[in-house]
Amino acid sequence: METIDKTLWATDSYQTAMLNFFEDFKSRPELMDSLQSLIQSQPALRDGDHHWRPISTDGTDFGFIDLDNVRGARVIAWSRILDDQELVCAINLDAQNQAAVYVTIDDDIHPIGGKALRMFSSDQSPAELNVEVRNGKCIRMTIPPRGLVIYN
Repeated sequence: METIDKTLWATDSYQTAMLNFFEDFKSRPELMDSLQSLIQSQPALRDGDHHWRPISTDGTDFGFIDLDNVRGARVIAWSRILDDQELVCAINLDAQNQAAVYVTIDDDIHPIGGKALRMFSSDQSPAELNVEVRNGKCIRMTIPPRGLVIYN
């Protein structure tokens, strides 16, 4: 499993950004209901192995978010894998701007030229994404401001 520097989680910037995201998300009951239904219907979201996913704004340089030293996107990405199913999740912590990032996905599960289908989005986001060969394999996600997206 990929690791992220534990000091990241303790920073005031991270805690404030996550708190703002959760407060905004919880204030929209229709999103909470939709997400809860998806979690109940998808065993991978409940029981799958958790993997942090590196991101890139340019498709070349991949890494994990650093909110105190961020250049470009303020996105946290992870996936849940159960059997041969990967659900890729990402949160955009920026309240003003949508984020367009490449997110690393499991190289063995996804075929070259395959598609990832949107399962959930808190606002408008593409219905399907192409699997690309970058950092192994990846998909390019467009995530609404302070939004959550999940792709299969």
